[in-house]
Amino acid sequence: MTLKEWWILRRARKHLRELREEYRSYEDLLPAGVCSALDERFRDARQTIDGREVEDVGLVIATLREELTAALPPKRWAFMTEMLDVAVSALAVAFCFRAYFYEPFRIPTGSMQPTLYGIHSIEAAHPTAWDRQPLKFLKWCATGTSWKEVIVQRGGVVSGFVPAPTPGYVQLVVNGREAYELPDDAAQRLAKTLIPGTPVRKGQKLWSGYVTSGDFLFVNRWLWNFRHPRLGETIVFSTRGLKGLPENQHYIKRLCGRPGDLVELRADSPYLWVNHQPATKPKRLADIAERVVPYPGAPAYLGYARALPGGPYRETYDRFELGIGEYLALGDNTGNSLDSRYWGKVPSENLLGPASFVHWPFLSPRWGAIH
Repeated sequence: MTLKEWWILRRARKHLRELREEYRSYEDLLPAGVCSALDERFRDARQTIDGREVEDVGLVIATLREELTAALPPKRWAFMTEMLDVAVSALAVAFCFRAYFYEPFRIPTGSMQPTLYGIHSIEAAHPTAWDRQPLKFLKWCATGTSWKEVIVQRGGVVSGFVPAPTPGYVQLVVNGREAYELPDDAAQRLAKTLIPGTPVRKGQKLWSGYVTSGDFLFVNRWLWNFRHPRLGETIVFSTRGLKGLPENQHYIKRLCGRPGDLVELRADSPYLWVNHQPATKPKRLADIAERVVPYPGAPAYLGYARALPGGPYRETYDRFELGIGEYLALGDNTGNSLDSRYWGKVPSENLLGPASFVHWPFLSPRWGAIH
């Protein structure tokens, strides 16, 4: 048998398998007589291929395809059905990828600045040409930054600030019922002047400026199946069962202590002290303590600081003896981070994985691998 003949027979077997699969999908809907005739055609095609009758095999397969097409019910919206099958398959693969390998995560707050940024804002009086469509959408796609303006719709008096349903935002309440959503950092600045009872008028601009979405990153869900978490990794974990934190949310911090470690925050030192030694490895721990600027244009780190008294928690912690399955999680922005200093240790079953890669915004200086 020549190579050409082998190739013809190989393709014929492939087409026969495809036709048989299609036939099996509709076999229970066809009359018994039609099924018997098609079964006979399939046997003829198999005998032709097994007998290596190269000259006849093409005609046999073509005849079988024609008879099968005539016997099967007509396909409605064939193109749309095929596209739906492709979409469902793609979604299934994506969900499996997310569940078992890399899960997307969005930074909600500024507790990891300047390593990673949550939603943050810059006050400005007027938008530019880039803040009008269609350039506005292109700017947002590349940088994650958009123009926002908050105008009072009905005059009255300020009632106060309350948490917003959207992470990274706060609501300014007027007259006890109208709520205006503001970025958290902008709300903190406004809270110094817009105290409860302050009058506001209709049409008054409360705030305007640029809002940048928090960094979007991937969490590596499989790596810790092969090794233990390492000191200095940026980790994502569940708040399940942690004292004083909302249930079943995901937080991101830096892993600053592992089982068996003694970790201390000292008033006279900006370093993290692990087992009576200042932590200088990995390098990021030293950078934080030494107040390094991590990339051009970023603010410097502030060093590790002890917990602030008088916060939302009665107890604070500056010394941690970590037992089996216990980890310590601290934010890089230690002056503005609600972390283990306030609510304690993270159990191993809450750990999800290390943050591995910032994938959006594309033009962010933090885009790329996370250290």
